[in-house]
Amino acid sequence: MKNVFGNLILLCVSLSIMFVIGEVASRYVSPISPGPSILDMQGNKQRISYVSPNKQFRIITPDYDAVTNITPDGYRAPASNGNPEVVFIGDSFTYAQGVKDHEAFPAIYCNAKNLNCANLSVPGSSTLYEVDRLESYIKDKGWRPQKVNFFFFTGNDFGDNLIADELRSQGQGYEPGELNLNPDAENNKGTVEKIIDFGLKHSNLLRVAYYKVLPIIRNDPEEAEAQLNKSLNIAGGEFKRLDQLSKAYGFEYEVFVIFPEPEIIHNKYQELGKKLQDISPKPLVMLGDVFKNNTKDYFFPSDGHFNVEGNKKLAEYLIAR
Repeated sequence: MKNVFGNLILLCVSLSIMFVIGEVASRYVSPISPGPSILDMQGNKQRISYVSPNKQFRIITPDYDAVTNITPDGYRAPASNGNPEVVFIGDSFTYAQGVKDHEAFPAIYCNAKNLNCANLSVPGSSTLYEVDRLESYIKDKGWRPQKVNFFFFTGNDFGDNLIADELRSQGQGYEPGELNLNPDAENNKGTVEKIIDFGLKHSNLLRVAYYKVLPIIRNDPEEAEAQLNKSLNIAGGEFKRLDQLSKAYGFEYEVFVIFPEPEIIHNKYQELGKKLQDISPKPLVMLGDVFKNNTKDYFFPSDGHFNVEGNKKLAEYLIAR
């Protein structure tokens, strides 16, 4: 009995050592952010929307601590002086999560061009919601922009669009979770779900297993292709809706496609870009080539968003066009 007990202790110690080694190694080889936290300026955790009007807060991950300001009209600063000439809209990449207001590429571009702009982007948003949000500011606030710069991120917009489309077909709301905050949601979770959340929050090794290894094990190539085609059709419908809005309200627009760092490194962005172009009513602007040299200089290592240099790089590209 003593031998069995001793062997169990030895096994537990060995597994613990292996886990610690794996945890340390994973943080160097494949860091994955546990997700952002929103704190007020005194460091207190906040449960507020990313676009709560008249708010100032810090967005924090292991990669950054970025002070963020939201205008009275509910979009990221700097504020437009009345009717904006140019509107930017997209998800967290266009929101420029991770950098300060003046370091965001829309702000850099508009300052250099001396343009009156508004950044309506919302982290976690689908293309469906983004077109809705643009339309609401045009109709409800009477905005009449001359130009709309619309950004599509291939990293998660396909999945976000599938979820939003399903909710829309059921007559439910499909705004991003960052806007639909439920203070009681955490308390309503089961014990197993809370344990998983705790593990994913505090262990990079578990995040690698959950977000990278598990999807590979579960991957069904035919199903993945079918889901991609379905999502492409959804995106195509929203691009057409954007095109109709531009004709109805007399603004020009361009759709820019942002690719995540892995797609650029592995040269997958060109094939995906062609598929997106096939469903768009007008030419798209593919941004993969802008970042293909030294991608590590432009993306946060664990969070994956553009860092300060990445925002500068994109702003310089837009300014030079």
